[in-house]
Amino acid sequence: MRTSKPRLFLLAVALSFGLVEACVLAAIAWNAPLDAARPAPAAVRTTDANDTRPRLLGAPYGALLQNFGPRRHAAAPAEEQPSPVVAIERAAAPEPAAGFPAPLPPARPVELASLGYFGVVAPRPPARPREFAGPATPITLASLAPASDSAAPFPRREDGNFRLGAAAYVRIFKKEGELELWLKRDGRYSLYKTYSICKWSGGLGPKLRSGDYQSPEGFYSVSARQLNPNSAYHRAFDIGFPNAYDRRNGRTGGALMVHGACKSVGCFAMTDKVIEEIYGFVEAALRGGQHDVPVHIFPFRLTEEALAKETKGDWTSLWAVPPERRQWAGFWQNLKEGYDLFERTGEPPTAYACGARYGFQADGSCTRIAGW
Repeated sequence: MRTSKPRLFLLAVALSFGLVEACVLAAIAWNAPLDAARPAPAAVRTTDANDTRPRLLGAPYGALLQNFGPRRHAAAPAEEQPSPVVAIERAAAPEPAAGFPAPLPPARPVELASLGYFGVVAPRPPARPREFAGPATPITLASLAPASDSAAPFPRREDGNFRLGAAAYVRIFKKEGELELWLKRDGRYSLYKTYSICKWSGGLGPKLRSGDYQSPEGFYSVSARQLNPNSAYHRAFDIGFPNAYDRRNGRTGGALMVHGACKSVGCFAMTDKVIEEIYGFVEAALRGGQHDVPVHIFPFRLTEEALAKETKGDWTSLWAVPPERRQWAGFWQNLKEGYDLFERTGEPPTAYACGARYGFQADGSCTRIAGW
């Protein structure tokens, strides 16, 4: 195929204009500043305050082209120097309510190696109130509410005639990601509502040590002292970990909550809207005379079929059950005793720490699981 000379001439002219335009854009972009919203690292950031060259073209072209050229550096200010330790960021909590001890001071910094994958810093749970040293006047729920509300009668709800102020019971299922709130009605507990858990952390199995980012399993109780209406995560109640059983078996940690927001490093985050309702029922139950609200946390719904599948596997399993799952078979079987008692009687069982296992009958050698 033959090309006429006029066409070749026009093509050459067009290419020439394109080349000149590209050079002009490159020259302008060379002098453009880096993106102010996404500053470059200190090692590649220009710091010449007297540079008055015109800045006509912004990122991303200027920042992209400047990466290929020489850099002029000045030492970064001391506060910008990278540090091998990253401090945990924490929102400032409001002043504690009347009757609550001051919150604990901010957590100590943690090493980068302990932050998990990609160096992501997990948020801290709400501060656990300090326990009083020595004998102290018990905190009453009347002191936690405004004086104008202390004598107000509890309203009745229209959803199934559940009464705000009735005795409450909480069950949590980690695998299903569900929290059940049971309220006493007509002399027996009835399921008020099942809530989806927004976030819990770790895997199936109990919490063993502080800092393992594991949500616990077992039998816990919440008393008035464990409520925190001014939590950094909206509302919160401490489940009481470690309980007597955990302490007897060398498990460590603390400040494990059911709270608002959707962040967890061992807690159960329910979102602000959901915790507002759950917290209200738990607080009202305690104010209405319940000594403590049981909070029972299970790895999953402990039916025989589910327990066998999670500890032995079945034909639906593509791979064998991992060893770390099988090691909890005995512990989960012990939890199932309490699970079955409630399923059979409709009453939350009273749990006791009896050495290496939970018991469900009073015994001289056992310690009752109770709130603070």
